[in-house]
Amino acid sequence: MKLAILFWFYKDIEVCKNRLQLIRKYNPNIKIYGLYGGPSQNSDEFKSGLMEYMDDFYLSPFLDPDWKWYNGDLVILDWYEKRGKVLEWDSIIPVQWDMLVFDSLEKIFSGIKEDEMYISGLQKISSFIEKRWHWTKKSFFGSRERKNYLSFKKYIKGNYNYDEDLLCCLFILLVIPRKFFDKYLTVENREIGFLEYKIPTYAKIFDFKFFEKDLSVEFSFKKEDRGNKAMNAIPIEINDSYIDSELKKRDGWRIFHPYFNLWRDK
Repeated sequence: MKLAILFWFYKDIEVCKNRLQLIRKYNPNIKIYGLYGGPSQNSDEFKSGLMEYMDDFYLSPFLDPDWKWYNGDLVILDWYEKRGKVLEWDSIIPVQWDMLVFDSLEKIFSGIKEDEMYISGLQKISSFIEKRWHWTKKSFFGSRERKNYLSFKKYIKGNYNYDEDLLCCLFILLVIPRKFFDKYLTVENREIGFLEYKIPTYAKIFDFKFFEKDLSVEFSFKKEDRGNKAMNAIPIEINDSYIDSELKKRDGWRIFHPYFNLWRDK
C-alpha cells in the first residue's frame, strides 16, 4: 500500500518549513502534497517558500476561516475531488502545520491494510461523553451544536437507516483510504453534523475497518488528565521537556500535537 502525506497549513511560513524539514528527514521517500488553507493573496509566497519540500500544492478555494475550521473534513474532501484524485497514493495522512513528526509514518502505521482507517481518539459516544462533550451536550440556553448533533442523527437514520451508537474522535491524526473519499462524496448533505463524529460514523456506515494503535491521544474530561499525552485537540502546546523525554526513550512517542514554535534539534 502506498501512503502519502497531506500537509495542511495556513499560517507561519517559517514554522511550516520547519515542519516539512522534519517530515522529510524521517520520511525521505514518501509523497508530500500541500493543502494551503490560508488567505489566497498569500498563497504565492507560501508556495514559493515551501515547494522544495512538497510534491504538489493546492490552494483551498474556501474563504471563511471559521467555516474552514469547522468543516475541515470538507476542505480535505474538496482537495481530493479537485486535485487528490489524480495524485499517486492509496491512503492519505493529513499532517497539520502544528504537528511534530519524528519518525517514519510508514513505520508507525506498519500493518495497516489498504482500505483500513486510522482515526485518533476513536470511541463510541457513550452517555457520559454525550452529556459532557461540547459538540453533543445539552445546554440550559439551547445549543447550536446539540441541535446539529440531533439533526445528524436524524439524517443518518433517514438516509442510511442507522440508529446504532455514533462514533466520535479527535480530528488530529487520520489515515484515510481513497475509497472513503469516494463514499463520502455520495453523501448528499455533508454539512449536517460536526467532523469529529461525522467522519468515524460515516466510516462505520460505509463498513470500513479501523486500524487500532495507541498513539497517546488525549480524549478526557478530567483536568488532571491534561498534559499527560502526546497529542491533544485543544490549543495547549506540548512542552519541550515532555517531547525531549519521549524522544530519549527507545519506544517513546514520536508524534506530538500541538506545537506552535520552531523545533530545534537538540
